[in-house]
Amino acid sequence: MSELNANSMPEAEQETEKNPQPRFMVVAIGASAGGLAGLKTFFDNTPADTGLAFVVVMHLAPEYQSHLPELLQTHTNMPVIQVSQTIEMSPNHVYVIPPNRNLAAIDTHLRLLELEETRQQRATIDHFFRTLASAHGAEAIGVILSGTGADGSLGLKQIKELGGLTVVQDPAEAEYNSMPQNAIATGVIDLVLPVAEMPSQICDFVRVSPDLPSLEEQQNLPETEEDILQKIFVHLRTHTSHDFSSYKQATIMRRVRRRMQLHQMEELTDYLDYLRKHPEETRILFRDLLITVTNFFRDADAYAALENLVMPQLFEGKQRENIVRVWVIGCATGEEAYSVAMLLLEQRGRLDDPPEIQVFASDISQEALARAREGIYPAVIAADISPERMTRFFQEENGAYRIKKEVREVVLFAEHNLLSDPPFSRLDLITCRNLLIYLQRDVQNKITELFH
Repeated sequence: MSELNANSMPEAEQETEKNPQPRFMVVAIGASAGGLAGLKTFFDNTPADTGLAFVVVMHLAPEYQSHLPELLQTHTNMPVIQVSQTIEMSPNHVYVIPPNRNLAAIDTHLRLLELEETRQQRATIDHFFRTLASAHGAEAIGVILSGTGADGSLGLKQIKELGGLTVVQDPAEAEYNSMPQNAIATGVIDLVLPVAEMPSQICDFVRVSPDLPSLEEQQNLPETEEDILQKIFVHLRTHTSHDFSSYKQATIMRRVRRRMQLHQMEELTDYLDYLRKHPEETRILFRDLLITVTNFFRDADAYAALENLVMPQLFEGKQRENIVRVWVIGCATGEEAYSVAMLLLEQRGRLDDPPEIQVFASDISQEALARAREGIYPAVIAADISPERMTRFFQEENGAYRIKKEVREVVLFAEHNLLSDPPFSRLDLITCRNLLIYLQRDVQNKITELFH
């Protein structure tokens, strides 16, 4: 059995833990067709002294000079600056992307980067949202306004994964609603609002400071909060049949803190009472704790190692009557499982008398598994996948991409709890790349023993 990165931390989360949090929160606003009206409304309703920094990433015609800064300046008393070079962000400022460039957040600075060569691979909103999530973690707020396509959806998932706030314009209000609808379809959106209500809701979220200790990963809660947290675990176990007591307390408390901020609560006991009285909140907290966020070929170096070093070994000595069996744990919405299946199919295609292949992909989220089985993803995934693989393994469908039958037939998706259900057996490869980091150290060790 080969084991790849079983205890790997998402690269963005690693970056967040290494870098100190910025002194202020950053609101990133993505917009495309029809988004200018929303931007004007947003800043008409935003005070000039929020203490937040705002970054506007809009799809702009590359061949024309942008007048967006001048247009927005008439709707706010904050300075509006088009980024022309690396610049340090300051609170109560608005920064605007220029035409024909990507924008990245590096620590507390903004930096311009070259656009991808092909238009198909360009996703300027996703690019900025992802870098913002990596640099600022829970201090990032992502907003999607009117626009066509799905740019921003993947970036919002990463912002949510690392504890930030995700906000989307009500599709019924948007002039072009495909960007808001695609964002909502990710299942990671905290607030769906008319644009005029966004600034006040964001400011309310930022102002609330729950009375909770800030934990390092290996710290334990004080006795009072520990008791309340155990009651939350009991409530979740009763209503979802899943036990989160093996998860790191710091991870759980970050998710709970954000839910408390959204409900304007400062005391943990108030949130426990709210949880008990509102079944919908239980469902939302359960979904937030799972954070089913991933993307295709995440962490290129790991997949290069898998492709070049591991795949040839898996097929050694196997012929037509044999099967290569792989288990992908915590598969979320399927991107990792399908990525592994593509590598297996490519390796199989290099052989004269190849064995069959079977990928077992498991997760505890029925909602995520349903989307994985469907195998439909937004067009912006092209930024993470080579053109050759896009052609071979995907087919375009209504502006999105569906995994071809050749790949879907290889992967079997199943609801499975690694902590309580019997494991799959007779395996050649296990991948577990976005689960162990959330579990307590002693549980990590037990699971690694189980793998072996």
